[in-house]
Amino acid sequence: MIWEIDQPEDRPDGVDAMGRPDPAYAAALGLVRAPFGRRSLAFLLDILIWALLQLPLWLGTVPLLLKLATGAISPYGLVNHPGFVLAVVMASITVALSLAFLIVQWVLQARRGLTIGKGFTGLRSINVRTLEKPGAGAVLLRALIVGLAGVIPVIGTAVILASPTFDPQERGRGLHDRAARMWLVDIRRGLNPYDEKRMRIARKTVKAEPVPERPERPSLATPTRPGARPDYRPGNRISAGVLGVNRGPDGRPAATEDAAASAAPGVIDAAPGLATPRVAPAPTPVPGREAAPAPTPEPAPEPAPEVVPAPSPRWGLRFDTGETVAVTGPLLIGRDPDPASAPGAEPHRLLDESRSLSKTHAILTPTAHGLEVVDRGSTNGSAVVRAGVETAAVAGVALAAAVGDTIRLGDRLAEVVAL
Repeated sequence: MIWEIDQPEDRPDGVDAMGRPDPAYAAALGLVRAPFGRRSLAFLLDILIWALLQLPLWLGTVPLLLKLATGAISPYGLVNHPGFVLAVVMASITVALSLAFLIVQWVLQARRGLTIGKGFTGLRSINVRTLEKPGAGAVLLRALIVGLAGVIPVIGTAVILASPTFDPQERGRGLHDRAARMWLVDIRRGLNPYDEKRMRIARKTVKAEPVPERPERPSLATPTRPGARPDYRPGNRISAGVLGVNRGPDGRPAATEDAAASAAPGVIDAAPGLATPRVAPAPTPVPGREAAPAPTPEPAPEPAPEVVPAPSPRWGLRFDTGETVAVTGPLLIGRDPDPASAPGAEPHRLLDESRSLSKTHAILTPTAHGLEVVDRGSTNGSAVVRAGVETAAVAGVALAAAVGDTIRLGDRLAEVVAL
């Protein structure tokens, strides 16, 4: 018998089962493709620097080689020429500078996704699957493809430069980018993938599942409009378990049909077990004497409706660890918050292995519509993320967060929920 052990599949986020990267995931993180104009400008800057490094060769060595090629001097004359030593030195300078330039460009792009030209134009190269550094092998393959395209003068380089405009996924990836599984992104208008903190927060925000909405339930509160009929009224019971008087929407006791049918004229029905009050009989009229008009009874005042205060809303914070914290009053959050810094606020300590939280990071206060976040001058700052857009909090200034928003405290994330 052969036992098979399921091994966890090492597949990065944003990649389907076939290993293809999802452009929608990268767009949700905030990554923006590099524009065609700045891509070309970065390439031209790198070529210009390369050409400048060739000047010692062209100025000090090439003229002497041209004399040898045209027959003006012999090989013996070349070696004994007064400018031979200078020509060798100038050629050595060009070779050394060119080699150092290539190594620096290779290492920078493999580890940080940039060259000198990309650094000036605000572009970065990343691996299209992992959205991280491309690696030395991918950078070398991409450079070899660009170099081989230059074998065909003008046309080969033009095809490479124009190929990003024909990307079927509209991500601006050229032929050399697709062969090396690389992608150029714009860090001026979008997220910088080499900013580890922002990238980690963006991944958590996109990966977080939305909180399911709770169905609306009928309110038990007394309606604020006079005469309005409530959607739901509890059973007519008191704490002792005895049925009370069933009251109508106007607040008066409502008599049942059976009670109304059995009640005698002039008798007011009462609850079972209580004495039945009777009305005094009318006086007998005396002949020849005009009966005095009976006094008109004053109507009994209607009982005022009982006012039940509406329940105040309660908000909570659902952290990225699954912990939910109720916010019923001012809440002081941090690694070790100091209660003396905010009298009246309840301190709440959060575990933070990355130490991105300050000791006293922020104070959260419940409002009628959610929470107010006030940063306490923390090192890594606070922010509110709403619909994928992050708004940074200014120290000491309140920032509103509604239900469904995500509050960022350093590297920790917490969603505002209704309890």
